[in-house]
Amino acid sequence: MMRKLLFRNSPTDLVRCKSITLYGDEISPPVRFVQMTADLLGIQYKFKKVDLFKQENKQDFFKKINPLQKVPALKVGDTVITDSHAIALFLCENSDGQTLYPDDPIIRPIVQQIMFFNSSTLFNIDSTIYSNFFAGSESIDANLVKDWKLALDYLEYQLRKHEWLAYDKMSLCDLCCGATVSTLQLLIPPTEKHKKVNRWIKRLEEIPCHSINKIGLDRLQFFIDQIKDVAH
Repeated sequence: MMRKLLFRNSPTDLVRCKSITLYGDEISPPVRFVQMTADLLGIQYKFKKVDLFKQENKQDFFKKINPLQKVPALKVGDTVITDSHAIALFLCENSDGQTLYPDDPIIRPIVQQIMFFNSSTLFNIDSTIYSNFFAGSESIDANLVKDWKLALDYLEYQLRKHEWLAYDKMSLCDLCCGATVSTLQLLIPPTEKHKKVNRWIKRLEEIPCHSINKIGLDRLQFFIDQIKDVAH
């Protein structure tokens, strides 16, 4: 049974529809980010698997949903929302999501800033490294490793005074960055240089919805191990 969204204001015609479907593959950090967001908000949805390793995202049925051939995609009635950050914001803004997306005039821009950082920097590095890895690259490009460490330096800086990326409470930016960082840690293990980041990841592992992230990480690890076994 589909749970209704808990609207703070009168719902629009768009979100009045009960039919909510998420298309994606748990192996994708952005998909897990949306799943964790929905879980914390208590929003139920239909999940339709789009197997990336079978290239189902390039098949005609999915092209009709998202011509960009990327996951996740959220279908609400006849409307499709793409990009995990846009989907997560939609879920928060149309439900009781102030905890994850505070309306404080100082905190909210920080949450947005770090979400944009994840979208423009963190995930781009993650995506490039994994694309090269599954394309058969035997080693990770040194420049990409350098870029990744610089990105972690920024997260370390953000965590210098607080336990979470946007002050004292976990928010959307922790979920999106956490999904990305934990994913690339499978190929580039954490080091002592980023102690605050490591502790932050441990805190994220303690929240109930981390089980969603772990399912995707375990599936990804399976494919990583397969590639490494073939290489050896």
